[in-house]
Order: sequence, then C-alpha cells, then structure tokens
Amino acid sequence: MKLEKENVVYSFSAGHKPVEELSPGEVLVVETADCFNGQIHESELNLAEVKWEEVFPATGPFYIVGAQPGDAMEIEILDIKTAQQGIGILAPETGVLPLSSPKVKILQLATSSLVIADGLSVPVQPMVGVIGVAPPEGEIGNGLAGIHGGRLFTKEIRPGAKVYLPVFHPGALLTLGDVQLLLGDGAVSGSGIGTSAEVKFRVEVIKGMDLEGPRVTAEAGTYFLAVDDNIAAAIESACSTAVDFISQATGLSPEESYMIAGAIGQLGFCQGAGAPYIVKFFVPRSLKVLLGEE
Repeated sequence: MKLEKENVVYSFSAGHKPVEELSPGEVLVVETADCFNGQIHESELNLAEVKWEEVFPATGPFYIVGAQPGDAMEIEILDIKTAQQGIGILAPETGVLPLSSPKVKILQLATSSLVIADGLSVPVQPMVGVIGVAPPEGEIGNGLAGIHGGRLFTKEIRPGAKVYLPVFHPGALLTLGDVQLLLGDGAVSGSGIGTSAEVKFRVEVIKGMDLEGPRVTAEAGTYFLAVDDNIAAAIESACSTAVDFISQATGLSPEESYMIAGAIGQLGFCQGAGAPYIVKFFVPRSLKVLLGEE
C-alpha cells in the first residue's frame, strides 16, 4: 500500500481524522513532503516569504488496529527513498551560534552523496525527522517533541531501526515525515538537510510495554530519549530510564545497574540548540553478554 504526501497534518492531536487504517504487521509506503512543504525552490530565498505555519508537514495520521492506551507502538523503518536534492537553512534563533544573516541553500545529490560545493561532498544518511502519535491531551505542533514523539532530531531513526512510542488514544494515530538527508548530533545549526521522500515502514502493537517516552533500537543497541525545557532534567530522565532498563533486563540491583550504565552507556544530544532539549542515552547491545547470550 502507498499513501501520497497530500495527506499531511502540521500537528499531533487526537482530533485529527485518520487517513488510513493499518493492521499490526502491515507494511506501508508513504510519501513525505520536505520540511517546507515545497515552498523553497531556489537558493538564497528570502525566509520572510516562507509560511511558517506550513513547515514540518507529516503524512497521516494512521489508525493502528488494536492499539489502545497503555500499549506501545513499534514502527520499523524498512527503507527511505529520497528526492535528488536537499534544503539547508540558517534561520534566526534556531542554532547555538549567533547568526549574522539567514541563509537558504539547495544542495544536489550525486549518486548517494550530497554535494556541498565543487569538489566537496559527503555520503547521505536519510532519517525520519518527525514521528509520533496523538499526545495525551491537546494539540502539539510537529516542530516540537515530547513523550508522544514529534520532531525528535534522532539521526538513528533510519532504515533498520525500530521506534517505540507509548499509545495514549485508541488507534494511536501515527504520523511521520520531515525526512533529513543528513543530521548531526545536537542539530547545532537548528536543522539538517531536509528533503521529500518515500518511507517504507511496518507497525506492530506491543501489549504491556510500559514506556515513559520514545526509544529507538538499532543494530548496535537501544537509545532512550528524553525531552525537557531544562537540560539537566532531560539528561537525568534519559539516564534514569536506561538504568531501569538495565536493571529489568539483567536482574541487577539499581545501584549495580547505575554502575553498568556509567561504564558502557553513552550520553548524547539529539537537539541541543535550545529548549526543549532532546537527550539520548545509548545502551549497547553488548549488554547481552550479561544475559548469558552468545
């Protein structure tokens, strides 16, 4: 099944009407618009011409059959096919450094590399920038993140990864979009290189999986995400969730699990340019040795 990118929303809300029903195990290919929904066609565009209420479009929402509050959604990213160009911008008050002037640049792809300038290119790593479900209450714009997901700035959400999200409403109302060709840890300039794309994914409903917020699993291990306006609180939350995971997976005491987290874990930033901050704590799959696995 394939769904076109005209089916977009700009926020997460239980009030949105589903555009499609998906059963657990079903595979869907969706078209996603670039982060400006096709508004930018040339480099050096004046950002004052952008309709900012129409940025970060996401395709959906999808009603997931059988998903109920208290469940968890598992979204496996199977493939991402991107357009042959990307959009980079520098916008006021979106990065960690003072901005002398806004800038827009359209970058082309050559094979699987992004051409930065003559003689300078870098391999792309497409990832899904916005992914989430209807939040517990109210409406949250796609540009924000929270326990429901949203714009997570997590570069590991790429083919081969599984995203786990808590379910707050019947059907979950899953939405995704804002594919990035490249995005660095921390998103220090405020964004990556956005593009339109086709995303192929599969959904599953997991009963009894108690999630406090988003997490991502990849071949290398698991990333525990936390979002907070206070950077120290975000760090503490991500670390606490990871320690609880280690304790439950191994049977170790909280103190021993904390010790292990300090020895093998990796703390990083998904978005560190400003509040709300998004922090990730990585627990490598080598932890399986502690479980007696080969």
